Amino acid sequence: SIQDLLASNFKQQKKFLEALKVYKQQLKENRTHLIFYNIGCLFLDLGRTSIAHYYFDKCREIKNDDFTNLNNLSLCKLKLKDLKNGFLLYESRFKKESDPVKKKFVNIKSPKSLNETKDKKILVWDEQGLGDTIQFSRFVIDLLKFTKNITFAVNTKLIKIFEKIDENIKVCDSNNINDDNFDYQIPICSLPYFLNIEKLDDIKFYKLNINLDKSTEKIIDQKKYNIGISFDGNRKYFLDKYRSIPIENFKNILNIENTNFYKLSKGSSEHSEKIKSYPNLFDLGERSFHEISNYMAKLDLVISSDTSIIHLAGILNIRSILLLNYNSDWRWFDDNKSTIWYPSIKILKQKKFDDWSNVFSELEDFLKNFLLDKKKGQ
Repeated sequence: SIQDLLASNFKQQKKFLEALKVYKQQLKENRTHLIFYNIGCLFLDLGRTSIAHYYFDKCREIKNDDFTNLNNLSLCKLKLKDLKNGFLLYESRFKKESDPVKKKFVNIKSPKSLNETKDKKILVWDEQGLGDTIQFSRFVIDLLKFTKNITFAVNTKLIKIFEKIDENIKVCDSNNINDDNFDYQIPICSLPYFLNIEKLDDIKFYKLNINLDKSTEKIIDQKKYNIGISFDGNRKYFLDKYRSIPIENFKNILNIENTNFYKLSKGSSEHSEKIKSYPNLFDLGERSFHEISNYMAKLDLVISSDTSIIHLAGILNIRSILLLNYNSDWRWFDDNKSTIWYPSIKILKQKKFDDWSNVFSELEDFLKNFLLDKKKGQ
């Protein structure tokens, strides 16, 4: 409708209060499930999770088979640490009306319970982004309690990363699978649901080991401090522009003396030009994921926004700083100092929506102390 287009336009202009007024006027005229859903999305975009949960729940009361709404409701429940109901509703991601997660290997049946997987040949396949695969890979290891015959199908970029995940887990390219070799298949992000992950203590951390390549030592100058940075997330979705950080915010950081910086993620062409103005900033973004992991292992610190790089640093147990937007993804819950997913990651989170000022002020203070301690040999 014209009102929906108007509200959407207000959101794109960051005029969120004006968008909310449009939706509230619609509610007065006709209390449909879609209006409750749209208001829920507005508050979810703003990082107001509890309020978003309320409106998604009202939408479900009117129409309980709107799977796009149920998926968003699951994200709210997960962020609020209601893991049991969150992971249950997260299965609705396959049935969303818009942009559903596509199921792979549909010729292989899915288990109805964990008991069915005992000693069976299981194919676990990746879905969504590289960060999701890295984050949820721990649950593939948990599945070994039920069967020692697991094949982990991943994106080509991650094969060398996961080749040493466990001797009982075969890692292969998700594009090169024979459907006849397996009893069951499970999407990786469904593992928490199948494994009955209900509380934070159920989430375990397993450090990932990688094969190190000594050739990377030629680039890293050990006489200086060496810090990796990643600030440009995937811009496919609306919220991604809030987790990506303009390189200008790093100006004071990049001018720290006796320190080399290494850009670890692929970035936009506009960033590529600006990088050239910093002689101590080296762009490694076009290297393979495995090469980047080798460089990271030799760095003193990794600083990243919410990208796949922070997940890679976390699973390798590399000391890292996550620069987190106010309206962050559910996986970080509402934590603003540390995360259950990765013990080596420290979180610096925005205190205000779309405002990085406190984050970089805290980051500068942290780096001063961190480099001072390194100098003292602590």
